Amino acid sequence: MTAADWDAAYEDGATDTPVDGHLTALVDGWDPGTALDLGCGLGQNSIWLAARGWTVTGLDIAANAIAGARRAAAEAGVDVDFAVADVREWQPTAEFDLVISTFALPARGPGRTAAIEAAARAVHPGGTLLLVEFDSSLADEGWMAPRDLVTVDELVPLLEGFTLVRAEVVETAHAHGHETRHLPAVVVVARRR
Repeated sequence: MTAADWDAAYEDGATDTPVDGHLTALVDGWDPGTALDLGCGLGQNSIWLAARGWTVTGLDIAANAIAGARRAAAEAGVDVDFAVADVREWQPTAEFDLVISTFALPARGPGRTAAIEAAARAVHPGGTLLLVEFDSSLADEGWMAPRDLVTVDELVPLLEGFTLVRAEVVETAHAHGHETRHLPAVVVVARRR
């Protein structure tokens, strides 16, 4: 999808997408640090982290999503540095204790590879990378195009210099709009050496 497509998807400013459960489980009990939320959408994960003391940067290709995220952060009384950026071309200028991308990677191809490699470079040594994306098995259902899906085997080789903590396919509650479905998702957690 293009930036214009994503802008149209976020035009209504709906903010009812819940915080990602893999994120909440991962950081439960952690001391706050710095976090980067790639493909942050309306900012639910960024805002949740900021409310727990994290210093958060959220990036998304859609200006409408960033505008909605800024409004939601203001309503929640938290400070998040939101910016419009295309993760296929973005290059990190800082390192973070936690970098996340939940259901936000670009379609398969050079842009996806570039986004994952940039995300990996943004993780501070000793920091953690969390990737959550729809599993390729969904192509069999015709629910999504194969180019929008991932496999564990596709993601793991791009994480040179990381120690894998978790890399598996799990059933994941995914809310979009007013519908929640349990779908297979690839979950990768890796720590930078």
